[in-house]
Amino acid sequence: MYIIQQPSTEKETIAELNTNVVIFNKWSSCMKEKVSETDHKAFWDKFQQWTDECDKWADIDKLGLVSLKNLDEMKYGILPVNENYGSDNVLVTLGVGKDIDAEVHYKKKMNEIGRNLTFYGADPITDVNADLYSTIGKYFPFAIGGDGGYSTASVYVNGTYMKRDVVHVDLVYFFDRILKIKTYDNIWLDAEGAEYGLFDIFYKTGPLDKRGIRFCQMSLEVHMPDDNKKKKFMQFIKTLINENRFGMHKNRLVGHMRMYLFNYDDSYCVRKFLSKSLYE
Repeated sequence: MYIIQQPSTEKETIAELNTNVVIFNKWSSCMKEKVSETDHKAFWDKFQQWTDECDKWADIDKLGLVSLKNLDEMKYGILPVNENYGSDNVLVTLGVGKDIDAEVHYKKKMNEIGRNLTFYGADPITDVNADLYSTIGKYFPFAIGGDGGYSTASVYVNGTYMKRDVVHVDLVYFFDRILKIKTYDNIWLDAEGAEYGLFDIFYKTGPLDKRGIRFCQMSLEVHMPDDNKKKKFMQFIKTLINENRFGMHKNRLVGHMRMYLFNYDDSYCVRKFLSKSLYE
């Protein structure tokens, strides 16, 4: 029997303390100079170049990012450094894709430093995914989106994208009412295009903030957009830069945009994952 429970962590409200992380301050000021671009097509094409330049300028290697390779891509994560926040960590995989190599690698690295990693994964394609993900954590047989219901979605099956009728569960409902966890250390989101309807979860005063839910790190895949989605992506990035909460590092344009985000605005995240020398 698999019991879902919230890991014990030090209780702290979201963004209780505005930490001063020099790396992020440098990265953020660098990006603010670049995102004045108003052409959405150019914005999409130049985004990796901009973040690469700002990553280098801010010297993000000091963050201690570890590479986590799966079958067709590289994910990134930061290992916890503060023992005062307990040994429990939560990682949610939204879009398993018949591949848990990166999850297994991350779990091994966590175990090596005496930390536990609890996994929750969701994917509407049960073939392979159900048995595979159940070897490391709790698997849910549905898609995650910005709304609940039953609809046709693009899913990745046997190396190609296909239209399938799938059950969607609202992401906020999934976190708040099904998992009932308030703090997520890592989220890996590959929603096969549904991510465009989830951009508001990143925003201050967004649906997660309103429910007291936070996340520290995210690997996000933004799928190849049409013209309208490029406009949404541009607005999304500009909003994040203006809100001064998330840094976006190690981004790669491979048709899709693969991104790593860290929440620098939350004291729990900063103190749990970053060395004191980076903010004190």
